[in-house]
This record gives sequence, C-alpha cells and structure tokens, in this order.
Amino acid sequence: MTRKTISLLLAALLSCLIVQNTVAQVVSEPEISGKIVDGLRVLTIVPGQSNNFVIYRGDYIQPSLGGLSRFALVIPELKIEKTFPAVEGERAYIKMKKPGSYDFTAGMVSGTIKVIEYTAASYTELSAEQADRILQNTNPLILDVRTQGEFRQGYIEGANLLPVQMLQQNIQKLENYKNQDILIYCATGNRSTVASRLLIEGGFKKIYNLRYGISDWAKRGYSVVR
Repeated sequence: MTRKTISLLLAALLSCLIVQNTVAQVVSEPEISGKIVDGLRVLTIVPGQSNNFVIYRGDYIQPSLGGLSRFALVIPELKIEKTFPAVEGERAYIKMKKPGSYDFTAGMVSGTIKVIEYTAASYTELSAEQADRILQNTNPLILDVRTQGEFRQGYIEGANLLPVQMLQQNIQKLENYKNQDILIYCATGNRSTVASRLLIEGGFKKIYNLRYGISDWAKRGYSVVR
C-alpha cells in the first residue's frame, strides 16, 4: 500500500469520525422550546397541536394559550396550579427547579414539559466551597442577579447587582468581560442558571454559576455583607 493511499484512507476515516460526532451531538442536544424575554421563557401553547416542550432547569416559565385570554395551567406532579395572565401584583411565571418530565393541562389542552440540565463548554457549576476557592485565587466579576430588595438584605462581597430581568437589555455593558471569569449567583441557583445561559449565548467564555445560590453559601458559613 502506497503512502498516498494510506493518507487517503486516514483522511476518509477522520471525515467519517467528524460526521459521526456531529450526528451524535445533534441527537443528544434537543431543541429548547420558546424564547427568553426579560429573563422569562415564553412558551406558546397551541390547541390541536402537540404541546411537548423542552426547557432548562432554572427556567421561569410564562405560558400563553392561543384562543384564550385567561386559562389555568396545572402541573399535578409539581402541585402547580396557576391562572394566566397573572393579575397585577402576582408573579407572572412558574419556576421549573427540578429536572424531569411533567404532564400539564392548560384549559382543555394537554402536553408535557421536559426539564433538563444546562451544559456548555463555557459553563461551570460550583458548590459554595468551590466558589470560595475561586474568589480566593482569582478576581472574577461577581454578578448578583436577584432583585434590589434581595440585594439589600445581604450580598457576597464585591458583587455587582444586575437583576436577571434586566440582563438582556444591559448585556452590552459587560462587553469588556467576554473573555474573563464571571461568577453569577442568585438566591437558590435558578435565576443564575438563566443568566449564565444568556451570557454564554451572548459570546461570554468563562461563566461560573453558584449552583445553590447565596442561601446555601450563607448556610455553610461563608461571609455575607449586610
């Protein structure tokens, strides 16, 4: 066998492996439903169609139902029953905090919501202990994505307040940090997961998420500024 033939065979094998890897990635990464608007994942439920949604753990869901101005969303396994659109003063969303597949009804329409964990090359989830080591050994930008009221009750030293609802319209203000470490936290790790995805989708390269939030951080004895 000539050297040229060997080179051609190796090139063909490499091409085959690349194609197989690409196919595997496509199969293993389901399409995520809806879109993020002001920190909420908006899902449109359509009567007469298959309403099977895939979302990420941590998403705050705001559903709409075609043809109805008001409806009740019921997820029996999670003991959720909420009327949408929410009245003034009520939360306009439901929290999806636990991975799994959940049946729901919206008015007379039924479907499923599959909740999966978020993964990305630029994304790392940290325990309180791991986050403390990061803070001791590096100098990341710290983002607190809770509300201003929550921030006033206590925050991690050096944190910058940027509520997740305001992140999309202010993401350009973080442009200088695209290639730097960013540590994000909220109360329990849900809003910070949403914020992490928004930044990664915006081209940020080194995102760390405090998985169980400042609640767990404080519970484990780490310092909180009050």
